[in-house]
Amino acid sequence: MLGAALGIGVFFHFTLGKADYAGVLYSRNMIVGLLAAAWLVVLAPNAWTPERAWRSSIVIGVLLGFTTQTLLVSAVAAVAVGFVAWSEINDIFDDALYRKCRRTLVAAPVLVTLAAPMYYAARGRFDEFWSGWWTYALYQNSGTGRSLANQLTYGREVILRYYRTWPVSFVIVVTFVVVTIALWRTLERRERAVHASISLWFVGAWVELVLGQRYSSHYFAVLAVPTALMAAVVVGHIYRLLQRDRGEFRSVIAWPLVASVLTVAAWGGQHLDLGLQAASKFTSVHQAAAARAANTPGNERTVRATLDLVSKADDPLLTWTEFPWPYLNFRRVSATRFIWKSFMLGQIYFGRTGPQYVLPKTWQWFAEDMREANPAAFLEETALPLTPDTPFADYVAANFDIAYAGPDYNIYLRHDQAAAVLRGDRGKVVTPSSAFGDTTKWKVAAGGASLAIDSGTPVEDALQLSSSLCTRISGTYLAQPGAAGSFLSFRFDNPATTASHMRLNIVDSRAMSGSDTTVFESVPLSSASADDAESEVTDLSPHTFAVVVGSVSAALVIDGEIRAAVRLDGERSVSLEVRNGGVELSDLRVGPPPPNSGCGG
Repeated sequence: MLGAALGIGVFFHFTLGKADYAGVLYSRNMIVGLLAAAWLVVLAPNAWTPERAWRSSIVIGVLLGFTTQTLLVSAVAAVAVGFVAWSEINDIFDDALYRKCRRTLVAAPVLVTLAAPMYYAARGRFDEFWSGWWTYALYQNSGTGRSLANQLTYGREVILRYYRTWPVSFVIVVTFVVVTIALWRTLERRERAVHASISLWFVGAWVELVLGQRYSSHYFAVLAVPTALMAAVVVGHIYRLLQRDRGEFRSVIAWPLVASVLTVAAWGGQHLDLGLQAASKFTSVHQAAAARAANTPGNERTVRATLDLVSKADDPLLTWTEFPWPYLNFRRVSATRFIWKSFMLGQIYFGRTGPQYVLPKTWQWFAEDMREANPAAFLEETALPLTPDTPFADYVAANFDIAYAGPDYNIYLRHDQAAAVLRGDRGKVVTPSSAFGDTTKWKVAAGGASLAIDSGTPVEDALQLSSSLCTRISGTYLAQPGAAGSFLSFRFDNPATTASHMRLNIVDSRAMSGSDTTVFESVPLSSASADDAESEVTDLSPHTFAVVVGSVSAALVIDGEIRAAVRLDGERSVSLEVRNGGVELSDLRVGPPPPNSGCGG
C-alpha cells in the first residue's frame, strides 16, 4: 500500500501536476518513460525467474537502446538502470542462463541504438542519419558559444538556482545521500545496487542538462524521475524503521486515498482544473470531439477548410514555422524533414544564428523532399513571414500562388490546385429556383437571378443553387444595399436538422464565415483593402464570385481570392439568402469541384 500511495503521487505529478513537463509529450518525457519502464521491469518480483530472466533482459535492453538512440546524452542514465539489471542477474544460478542474460543486457541496447544508422546505411543514406543525430548535436553544442569550462560554470549556476526555486527537491536529495551513507554497511547487495543506480541516474540527468545546455522548464523531466525515486527510497527506509518499532500499521489500507487527497491539495493546478472540467462534461468520445471542434478559432477553421479542398487529413503541408501547432491543428504532416524554419536558417535554440549551422546537404534534401511530397499547399503565418532569398522562398515562388491572405495566415496553393480552386471549370449555365415556386419574389432566368431592394421577402425564400455538394457555383454579383446595408448569405443545408446551418456571408464590404449564431472569421472583401471596419462603406461594385464546394468544406472566392471558408458537417445543399438589400446575379454557372476535394471521380 505504501508503494501504491507513492505511485499515485508520482503519477499525478507527471500527468496533472503544475510542472511544465506534466501532461505533455516531448522527447525527454518519452526518454524518462522508457527508463522508468525498464526500471520497473528490473525490480519486478518475478522478472528474474529462470523462465522469464532472458525475456526480461531483452525488454530492458530494447528500452535502454531506444533511450540512447533518441538522445545520446541519456546514455549515463541508461547505464544507471542497466547497472541494477546487471546486479539482478547475479542471483541466477544457472551459469548458461546467467551468461545468456549478461550478453543480452550488453548486446540488446547496442543493437537497438545501432539499428537506425544501420538502416540508413543499408539504404545508402547514412549521411542523413549522421547529420541529424551527430552533426546537428555538435551545432547545438557549439552554437551557444560556450567552452566546456563555461558550460560547467553555467551549469553550476543553474543547479544552484534550481534548488533555491525547488527547496523540497534539495531536501530530498540531501536526505537520500545521508541515508545512503548512514545505512550503506547494513544494506543488502540488491539495496546497494538500487541506491547506487539512482545516484548515477541523478548525476546522469544533470550531465544531460549541463552538456545539452538547454534549461527550458520541461527539460527537467529527466531530473524529476530519479528525484522521485530518491523520495520513495527514503520513505521506504523510514517506514521500515517505524514498522520495526511498532509493527504493522492498521491504517495502511487508507494510504493510497490519503496520497490522492494530499497530491491534489499540494500539486493541483491548471492541468487538474482542465481535466476536472472536461471530465464533468464528458458523455462520449463523439461529444468531446464535437465540443473541441466547436471551440476551434475562426482563423484555424478557414485554413482547415481551405486545405480540405486540395488535400485530405495527414497529407503533406509545407509551412514556414517554428511550432508544431500548424501540423497538429490542421491534421497535416510536414512536407519536408525540416519541420521548422530554424533548421534552414541555422537558428540554434538558445544560441547563435548563421549559415554555418545549416547542415551541408540541407537544400539538396529539401529538393528531394519536395519531389516526393509535392505538397498541395504552403501555409505562412503572418507573424513569421517567409524569409526571402532562400531556396525555400524560391521554391514557393516557382510553384505556388497566393489563394488566401488573412490577418493570421496566408495560404498558397500549388499552381494546378490554385487554378482549380480560384478559377476552375465554370461548367454549364444554370437556371436557379426558389422553394417558394411561383410566389417567390426572385426573378430568375437562364444564368441569372435578381431580388429587388428591401422586397420584404422572408429569408426562407432562398435561391436554390445546388441540391448536392461537390460542385462549383460561379457568376457575378452586384449587391444593392437597402436601408440596413447589404447582407448576402450562402447557406448550406443539412437535411437531418434545421437547427443550424454553415454559412459564407457577404455583409457590406466584408466576407464572413460562420453559422446561424456565430461568426467564425470576418475579413475585407479584398485582401488589399484596409482591415478597418469603421472606414468601410457598402460595396457597390460588381464582383465575380465562386462558391467552391468539396466533400467536407466550402470556400467563397471573390475576384480570384478566397475570402471565407467553412468546414461542413452533414450539409448537403447550397442556397442563397438575401437578408438585407437586394442583389443581381449574372453569368451563373455550375461546374465540377477541385479534383482533390474528396469528391472522387
